[in-house]
Amino acid sequence: MLIDIHSHHIHGQPLQKQFISLEASLADGFRETFSNYGEDVLLSVGVHPWQTLNWNLDDSPALMEIFSDTRVLMIGEVGLDKNSTVDFNVQTHVFNAQIEMAEKVRKPVLLHVVHTMTEILACKKMHQEIPAWIIHGFRGGRHEAEQYAKKGFYLSFGPRFNNEGLLACPVDRLFLETDESLGDLRAVYENAAQVMQCPVGDLEKQVEANFSAIFKI
Repeated sequence: MLIDIHSHHIHGQPLQKQFISLEASLADGFRETFSNYGEDVLLSVGVHPWQTLNWNLDDSPALMEIFSDTRVLMIGEVGLDKNSTVDFNVQTHVFNAQIEMAEKVRKPVLLHVVHTMTEILACKKMHQEIPAWIIHGFRGGRHEAEQYAKKGFYLSFGPRFNNEGLLACPVDRLFLETDESLGDLRAVYENAAQVMQCPVGDLEKQVEANFSAIFKI
């Protein structure tokens, strides 16, 4: 079975498991959309660093309620982005609040990380109760991949990735994703398998094992 650890579009392909990533909001539109998803859908929900200006820390109880929902299996995407025009202090406050909530509900986090490795590594060291830290859309090279893997992170590779980064990622720390793409998840698997010089079927089994190790489903 193919696993899409991070997607923004429902693909509805057979023999695939897909996480749908939702941008958390207190607006009625979000609550209506959120309520329409059944228990059979895998959801990740979080406040993206680009959207942190829309949040006040007074909103934390409402966000905690969303994170506690049994349909939400992962918190994200959340993170830090030094390329963003959003003030970095604002990003940091909202990110830290969400990480603390993720630790309370004991759910994995899906991370958006841009030029903030130092901050992310330090954060993980301080929050040991979070089951897994997954960096989505990883495009870094060999050294960066090795650094993250050494600290226990998972790396998820999308339609565009750095071959050296993929090859440096331990297979038991590997995920694949479609992200914003409307493309075929299988093509992502095929491209990764070609670079790794392994059968697609073997890669499929490994990613499925990684998924089961975290989510127990």
